[in-house]
Amino acid sequence: MRSRDANFLPHVDAHTPPLALSHTRVQRSKLCCCETCPCFLGLIKDLFPGLECPRVGYPDFNAAVVDVLTADGYVILDHQVDKVVQLYETMMTRHCSMLVGPTGGGKTVILNTIVKAQTILGYPTKLITINPKACSVIELYGILDPVTRDWTDGLYSKIFREMNRETSEPNERRYSCFDGDVDALWIENMNSVMDDNKLLTLANGERIRLAPHCSLLFEVGDLNYASPATVSRAGMVFVDPKNLGFQPYWDRFVVTPS
Repeated sequence: MRSRDANFLPHVDAHTPPLALSHTRVQRSKLCCCETCPCFLGLIKDLFPGLECPRVGYPDFNAAVVDVLTADGYVILDHQVDKVVQLYETMMTRHCSMLVGPTGGGKTVILNTIVKAQTILGYPTKLITINPKACSVIELYGILDPVTRDWTDGLYSKIFREMNRETSEPNERRYSCFDGDVDALWIENMNSVMDDNKLLTLANGERIRLAPHCSLLFEVGDLNYASPATVSRAGMVFVDPKNLGFQPYWDRFVVTPS
């Protein structure tokens, strides 16, 4: 419902298709893989016979995305541009979003592109990426000494505190990205941040609220070890390497000077 209101109500006019069709197509298509997408579009045609559903457009953002990909030397693919737009739409209504898909699908390119595109549009965006599997839970969130009661910040507790400080620039946005597998060892501490409370509770009792200009991003290969409580709290965008194939890699290799 929140996604429908944010994305479609501003575009309503006498010629707009039913909002249910638009909402269903946009919100479900970003979860489809290469094999299931044609099946899903066929079901949509069966449920809404005779209705066409034009894609909600963001001309300025799309143009910025194309400019960024061109400047970085990537091959422009409509599907890849659409994945950036899908993540952009997800982040409009969610403060926590996940890019899910095997290696080679372009997840990192999508993240870097949306950061640069928003900066071009006047929304300076900073992205901090960490690997949660590279350190222990104590090193990630901090530890309270049981004897002296001294608190030592962890890597992410320090990052989270700093990113939620007041911004120095107008319209600035700050994202933290977990680039690593999701498992119960470290993600459970983030559930209270991912839900509507938006609070990171540390072992010393300190609570840090996620500021409106901040968002959480996850770049993961799969969700095999994620609990339903975690999955239900995040917006999802699935990236399938089969949609890219080998051709974009070859084309860029050919035009890239050695």
